[in-house]
Amino acid sequence: MENFFKAALGIGGLGTVGAAVFFGLYKQWLTLGIFSQLSGDQTFSIMIIFLVLVFLCAIVLIGAHALKGVKINSAKASNNSIAIINDKNK
Repeated sequence: MENFFKAALGIGGLGTVGAAVFFGLYKQWLTLGIFSQLSGDQTFSIMIIFLVLVFLCAIVLIGAHALKGVKINSAKASNNSIAIINDKNK
């Protein structure tokens, strides 16, 4: 699979890789019987909606992965007192 992506990137650039990933994700989805009942515009709209949803999910997952390494310090105070966090390690 790695060789395929290297060859596709070398021959056609990112467009070829994007088309291959798109076809790999949606080839079974496009054969569903529901699409024979929809017009071309409706099929196009559904395809755009799913592409946007996949893109948003990818962005959320990348963001979650990036934030996984961020340490957030928190403290909880009781009895109407104040909690102080000292982040300086000396």
